[in-house]
Amino acid sequence: MVWGLFSLGGFITAFLLPVTIFFLSLAVPLGLWPAERIGYGAFAARFPDLLVRLFFLVVIGGGLFHGMHRLRHILLDAGLTRADTLWAVLCYGVAVFGTLAAVYYTFLEPTFGWSLPFL
Repeated sequence: MVWGLFSLGGFITAFLLPVTIFFLSLAVPLGLWPAERIGYGAFAARFPDLLVRLFFLVVIGGGLFHGMHRLRHILLDAGLTRADTLWAVLCYGVAVFGTLAAVYYTFLEPTFGWSLPFL
């Protein structure tokens, strides 16, 4: 299971995250892309859509699991193998906690005006 999350996070970190950062942070301010299509106003108007929220949840959760898995193995390769269980609990705990926080702010935060239909 950890390898699947690591692989998903690697794909997201390598392909989807740079494109997302480019369009949201660079293309609009530099005038390469019209602001009415992907600027803050358009983003805020589209954020209540389920697919947009799922996209950002997958980007955040996948990136966290990829980064924490990689950090754990960097620590093990650096010779800190005696505390392998501690590193596993800390790294994957941060990834799970961060993903749960993303779930909360993506679906359950009432200020965004959208929630799961069964809650």
